[in-house]
Amino acid sequence: MRKSSKFRLFLLFIAGIVFVVFVFIMQRQFNNPEFDYQNEVAGVSQSGPEDTDKADEEADTDDESKEEAEEADEDTDNSTGEDFQVTADLLNIRSGPSADSEVVATLVTGDIVQVIGEEDEYEWVEVTYQDVTGYANAGYLEPAE
Repeated sequence: MRKSSKFRLFLLFIAGIVFVVFVFIMQRQFNNPEFDYQNEVAGVSQSGPEDTDKADEEADTDDESKEEAEEADEDTDNSTGEDFQVTADLLNIRSGPSADSEVVATLVTGDIVQVIGEEDEYEWVEVTYQDVTGYANAGYLEPAE
């Protein structure tokens, strides 16, 4: 019985070391300023459930919502077209003006976005970044120099 308890203790020790090394590697990768957050987020968001009926229904609903939002934007031209700089370490661009909406992109400090919509009562603005259009919290944006 002593041999099995020593073996278990040894395995626990090895597992602890592996865990510490894993955490160290992930921390270094997260703090690395050259780490490509956009591609990491895009890769995660693209790999979702593809064959479920529920996902198809949600996609149809999202498409309808986007079409309605685009029609509303065409009716009320509130575009400012101004460039703003991200001030947060990480800023999520969402599909709708809510923290519950799906994240469509993640930006880092210094990225430049173009504000195409006016700020609402909850500080959400519609922005574009490269080929992504979504909503960001205006509290984390400042006019670009």
